[in-house]
Amino acid sequence: MRKILLPFLLLLLIPLSASFAQGLMDYVKEVKGDTLVVKDYVDMNFQANSINSVILEDANAPAGRVYELQVNGWYPQSAGVTTPSDRPVVIAGADDDILVNREAAPPIISGYSDEGGSSPGGITWGNDLTVKNSSVICGAPDGSYGWAFFGSGAADRKVVFENNMMEHNWWVFIQSNAHSGNSFWFKDNYFVNMSGRACRRNGGVYDNVDNNTDTMYIENNTHVMAQGYIYKFRNYPISFIYINHNTFINCASVVLETQGVQSNNIITNNIFVNSNIQPFRPNMTEDLSEQAIDGQPQGLIDVAVLPASMDQVDRKWLVEANVAYWDPQVSDLGTEANTLAINGFTTWVNQSMKMNERTKALFDDDTNYPYLTEGKWYDQLPSFTDPQDLLTDQVEVLKEFCLGTIDTTSTNVMPYWRVSSVGDENFVYSDWPIPVDLSYSDAELLTGGTDGLPVGDLNWFPSEKATFNANKAEYYAALVDAWENGHTVTAVEELGGLPTEFELSQNYPNPFNPTTTINFSLPEASNISLKVYNALGQEVATLVNGFRTAQSYEVSFDASHLASGVYVYTLQGDNYSLSKKMILMK
Repeated sequence: MRKILLPFLLLLLIPLSASFAQGLMDYVKEVKGDTLVVKDYVDMNFQANSINSVILEDANAPAGRVYELQVNGWYPQSAGVTTPSDRPVVIAGADDDILVNREAAPPIISGYSDEGGSSPGGITWGNDLTVKNSSVICGAPDGSYGWAFFGSGAADRKVVFENNMMEHNWWVFIQSNAHSGNSFWFKDNYFVNMSGRACRRNGGVYDNVDNNTDTMYIENNTHVMAQGYIYKFRNYPISFIYINHNTFINCASVVLETQGVQSNNIITNNIFVNSNIQPFRPNMTEDLSEQAIDGQPQGLIDVAVLPASMDQVDRKWLVEANVAYWDPQVSDLGTEANTLAINGFTTWVNQSMKMNERTKALFDDDTNYPYLTEGKWYDQLPSFTDPQDLLTDQVEVLKEFCLGTIDTTSTNVMPYWRVSSVGDENFVYSDWPIPVDLSYSDAELLTGGTDGLPVGDLNWFPSEKATFNANKAEYYAALVDAWENGHTVTAVEELGGLPTEFELSQNYPNPFNPTTTINFSLPEASNISLKVYNALGQEVATLVNGFRTAQSYEVSFDASHLASGVYVYTLQGDNYSLSKKMILMK
């Protein structure tokens, strides 16, 4: 087992006052307008901490300052840094092409070993922080790990991680404690080998340690091989959690740890393969601080009745168009654990489920929980183009780790998975290029998203990702509308047969209470919307919004949240608009 690291050593240095003073320029290779190209380890004559130093020395940084890291550069840190409180900091690799689709290696930000020992380095935000286009290794070249790499030093800040590779940790990559109101944005990242400490709960992306997080946006990220909880939200209510178009493969423990108390969540268009498989024993002491408040196993989606001590708010969850698949080897580890009677217990249960019975009952209770909305699930394994051995040998590794760490005396750590950069000498040098291709060819999944795009991380589908970016505002608005009003986004069934003209049929039944069906036909592929308006012309629902192929469609509309009256539904395309009236009679 790798040796324990010292806590972060935070540098509290006073910045120099002169713009481009010699102290600053000691760490700058090139000036490009408001961008400073930072010297890497070689440029610094094999000295660490150039990122720390350039940030702290840059006393007169203009608005829009960017600290650019060089392609293939290495930026080790033997000490941590707290960014200035008076300005945002942007740290960006020079190449902004999406990591999973390029060959140029990103700059590496890592810990560093020196004569004084080893340290994970680390960055604490004192203001807004953006880190992008880089490889972040929570550890040092000697193979020692850090607990986390990024931490909170200020309240009410926007923290962005975009297009990064992140690997290795004892706990998580980002922790948010001691300061409230922070918002986090995870976009286009590749997280791999989240493991290192002998603890079945540790090894993930983010932990909301205290009651401090305001909003969380997680979109178009891939997560591969993790031993612990991936996103820990704990029992602190977060204003809004948005998890859309992500891929999770071989994540041993709970992916979304909500403890059942989170109330505002959009969980859409994600792929979960062999995730949430760590068996669970009710009220087990080892996991007590991070399990559901009523001691139930946590499935992919976990919602509990709010305790009386918490604010009694509307529970709003939109869960739609997600893939959930478990290899038969890992689909029933609870039974295997009971057969083995590990630690003398035979009360182990599975967590490899979409929802536990309690959560499912709440989603089905439209009277008391009208805004808990569950749409379509896909129960198939995508035919990934090149998953390497993730779905074969690594499933066995995953199973061995999960069963082994049920034992409370276990010191098991999930082995880190590498395809090319194998060996301890490559600890901070990740597999590059990224060795898997998680695109797929399954027809249903390729258009199975709420936006008509592929389910999962869209970075594996560059042309579809471009479509997503071009229409992102519309896609997002459709999700939020469905979430706020308690209905699914698409609920569209293709009827077959190629239409010859644009057509919008009368809904049936009509009048209706509370559900009805709307048919429409498209003779050619196009971006369309199907929206519902009240008698005042106010939009009350978006049923379809995005690209659709030439086909006839059937859409279900649930108006249980609306008042009786006359409504208008409108099919809008690039060059046409068709409308009809319908009557809701309760």
